[in-house]
Amino acid sequence: MKIAVSLRSLSGLLVIALAAAGCGGGDNACVAAGKAICAAACACGGADGCAIGDASSSISFDNEADCTSLYTFGCSQDDGSVDFEACKSDLASPMCVQSSDGRVLDLPASCG
Repeated sequence: MKIAVSLRSLSGLLVIALAAAGCGGGDNACVAAGKAICAAACACGGADGCAIGDASSSISFDNEADCTSLYTFGCSQDDGSVDFEACKSDLASPMCVQSSDGRVLDLPASCG
């Protein structure tokens, strides 16, 4: 009997979790900008992974998921200092530059 109660509880939690997941309606502006940054960084980095930087240095990630984890980490505490729509717009044509570490995304000023 105890197992049946546990299964009922788990199925109830599953229903609540699925309902909550459907309420969001997508990414907020911060998360969407973070994903755009990382997509551009991965396009610039090519086979070498995802990289963001300038001519002298860069930060690199093995994959887009690692990049996105970092660039969306603080989104829940957005202070409004970044215009995420401008950032995404500027990333429509990303600027890739040659760094000492390879090709990297030159992050637009609007993104940081």
